Amino acid sequence: MTDTELSQEIARLRGQLTTIDGQLLRSASAPEGLEDLKRAVDNLRTSVWAVLSASRTTNYPGFIARFRLRRGIDTLKGILAECDTEGGRMLHPEHSELQIMMEQLAERIGRLRVQGT
Repeated sequence: MTDTELSQEIARLRGQLTTIDGQLLRSASAPEGLEDLKRAVDNLRTSVWAVLSASRTTNYPGFIARFRLRRGIDTLKGILAECDTEGGRMLHPEHSELQIMMEQLAERIGRLRVQGT
């Protein structure tokens, strides 16, 4: 996607969000899917903040990598806390997939440690 196309998408999204905001102000209740939209907007807001912050540094790739790692750590902390709650005591198929991904990640981090980077 070119910068021009991205700028057009940003303008289109800003318009859609403004429209939704107006409709929410007139709504009598929270419509279905609003919680998912909130999470998506929060995620986008955080990503936009990271990109803007990183653009002010001399090590853009390093900043973004560390930012993504922090978000991953925060997500994992939430999953750990959830596992200790009553609702988190049920095994889901995603738990197995997460465990496999975590094992692969641990292996790769171990390789990075050996390389000394």
